Amino acid sequence: MKKIFTLLILLSALSAYTHAQSPRAEIYNPPLPFIADNTNWGTDYVVSSTESLGRPSGVYRTTNQQVYVAVPDTNIIAGKCIVLLMSTNNGANWSVAGSISPATIIPKTKMVAKGDSVYCFFMYGTSVYTWNVVTNNLSQFTNYTNVRDFDVTISSTSSLYLICDILGNNDVRVFGSATGGTTWPNAIYLTSTGAFPRIYMSGSGDTCLINYYGVSITADTLSSAIRSVRYRESALGALSIVGSFSTPIAGGTVKDEFIGVRNFDKAWIFYTSGTTGNIDLNCIVSTDGGVTFGTPFTIGAMPSRDEYWFDAKVYNYGVDLIYYSDSLQTGNPTNQSDKLFECYALATNPSSFSTPVAFTQNPPFWSATGYIPTLIEYYDAGSDAAAIWVGLSGTSKKLFFDRYGAITRIRGGENTIADKYSLGQNYPNPFNPETKIDFTVPVNGQVIVKVYDVTGKEVMTLINKEMSKGSYSVTFDGAKLNSGVYFYKLTSGNYSETKKMILVK
Repeated sequence: MKKIFTLLILLSALSAYTHAQSPRAEIYNPPLPFIADNTNWGTDYVVSSTESLGRPSGVYRTTNQQVYVAVPDTNIIAGKCIVLLMSTNNGANWSVAGSISPATIIPKTKMVAKGDSVYCFFMYGTSVYTWNVVTNNLSQFTNYTNVRDFDVTISSTSSLYLICDILGNNDVRVFGSATGGTTWPNAIYLTSTGAFPRIYMSGSGDTCLINYYGVSITADTLSSAIRSVRYRESALGALSIVGSFSTPIAGGTVKDEFIGVRNFDKAWIFYTSGTTGNIDLNCIVSTDGGVTFGTPFTIGAMPSRDEYWFDAKVYNYGVDLIYYSDSLQTGNPTNQSDKLFECYALATNPSSFSTPVAFTQNPPFWSATGYIPTLIEYYDAGSDAAAIWVGLSGTSKKLFFDRYGAITRIRGGENTIADKYSLGQNYPNPFNPETKIDFTVPVNGQVIVKVYDVTGKEVMTLINKEMSKGSYSVTFDGAKLNSGVYFYKLTSGNYSETKKMILVK
């Protein structure tokens, strides 16, 4: 059950830690084998068998189709405070790609990637560090070493932009780097009445949406208004203001969390409101790229439940959102009481979100540690994505990974008599937006079901996992794809079969 959680108190307490030595980075080439006691519950994969000590984060590296997850945990490897895990098969298996030492509490990591560039930012005491996990270059941000909170984004030019909340006052400043975080020569003084800022680079173009608690900082901070402003990349590592500051969300009510996201000419600000027992997840939308915003509305509100702990990122055609729905039960969570939900909105209809889908087989677990679930966008043709979260497995808390392309959509009869391979015709066909695909495998083994467009380009992987023999049905959701002819292919052992289907919108 969720307890009263104040982000301000948590971050301030963690930033009070002092460190006798500087962090050290290591990259393992080849990566070290890593076994996470990986019992697969449906489509949930175990990333780490122990509970994170801070917020993990992850990215998808498009150039080699690898998933990276930075886990702030001193239990995975002795003497390490962050372990960088890598998967080449969508979370089914993981290896150790690098680490940061010595062992200490890291409250927050934030990974960003663009093309072949992959960076991990983290708080070490009250300092921010940039770790290039490809070159193993570790740099301390020295402009300020008294940072209370930070956020970071990356542009299409692979320039980095770091926004900092300065400890001891309410200064918020933005810094740009064209050297991979080695130097930060470009500085912007944003405000002297701000706190806990967030920065997000648009999915199209290089305009940043910046949000923070502001106007004036109330005594409890979280009841402050939420400010908004846009900056555009004017040169490598440099930003220039676009338009003016605005206050789309007024103060006066508690808003524990907020995230701003911009894609094309649309922008969304997601935020919670209320206190434990009455927490709702809200959204306010802009159709002019963040200049003006409409009327707030609630997403996923359910009676006798709290919706909070969320993450949102753009995908190819709109915005993806995941959030924690808590029933406020007594005792440990179950799959019925606590769930993570996913929904999305298209840029063409930004205020209309899809029906939320629960995708966890291991229920999320609340903790004052603050390990909020994280979205990992693939930015591939199928607009695939994944999520990582701390969930409960039996009596143990573990870090899990689940990919949207395989989101709780496989229903099987493992006891069904299956004496040969078969791939059924999808039904309905034509379809909009969902269709079912039946198939049978006669032996235990690796099963792959993929979808391709008419050019032969892969648009989505529905299944890529070890499966027991039996008959199964998997649902393909084409909501994020254009109308047209697609092909689906089943591969297992020496067997392969392909069939055609038609998406009509």
